[in-house]
Amino acid sequence: MIDATRFRATLVLVAVSVTLLVLTRDATLHAAEEVLTNDTVVAMKKAGLSDSVIIAKIRASQTKFDVSTQAMIGLKSAGLSDPIIEAMVSHPGPAGSAGAVPAAPAGPAVPGAAGLQERKSIFHVSGNRYVELMAGSSSRESNRAFYSSKSELVLKGKKAQYRTSERQPVFLSAWAPDEAPLVRLKPGDDHNDRNLEIASGLSTRFSRTKTFGIRSEDQVDVDAERDSRGLYRLTPRQPLPSGEYAFVITHGRGAVSQVYDFGVD
Repeated sequence: MIDATRFRATLVLVAVSVTLLVLTRDATLHAAEEVLTNDTVVAMKKAGLSDSVIIAKIRASQTKFDVSTQAMIGLKSAGLSDPIIEAMVSHPGPAGSAGAVPAAPAGPAVPGAAGLQERKSIFHVSGNRYVELMAGSSSRESNRAFYSSKSELVLKGKKAQYRTSERQPVFLSAWAPDEAPLVRLKPGDDHNDRNLEIASGLSTRFSRTKTFGIRSEDQVDVDAERDSRGLYRLTPRQPLPSGEYAFVITHGRGAVSQVYDFGVD
């Protein structure tokens, strides 16, 4: 009788152990198979999770994010903060691949840019991965002295949100190098901003001169290759020093239509 009782107890312990092992395995497999998407991140935000928790989850998980311009606008409208969106842009892909950007599919398609020529955009290319630069907001400020005047393109903040440690980053652009020159931005003297001179004038008793456009000393020389899609692969000819840079699209008398800024750390 005692042996039978012990035998039944042993069977119960074995059954419990097997159940725990199965549950643990299923939980592990579920965690390994979980892939975060835009909807998942929005759901976490709506559930009240803090930004720091959501960002930590993004960095520790496999992801399949849509970081096209329209998708990012949708994320912002859904209430996601800039740090969360930046984490989605900077840390997609398999778990542990922090700093990676969305994988580029084979062939002519560019992620998030069906017909990039029509949409007009610029991507940072790292290996077989792409990240789309976001057009930043800018303003034009003019300063006039007695004999001279100067107009500058002004971007808010001392540093761009998008950063790279690459000294000769490669970009894919819908614009030719002369249509969207790469420039180095100057830190603002008294304000939290970055500047680029785009027009200047000089008046004397006998003459008046006015120049428009980006000065040659502010431009960064690039090597350009045009591919079969008509897109330009742009690479700085010399390693870029740490600083703030941008692709600037101008038209007519120094008017700026778009600015795609980034920083080199």
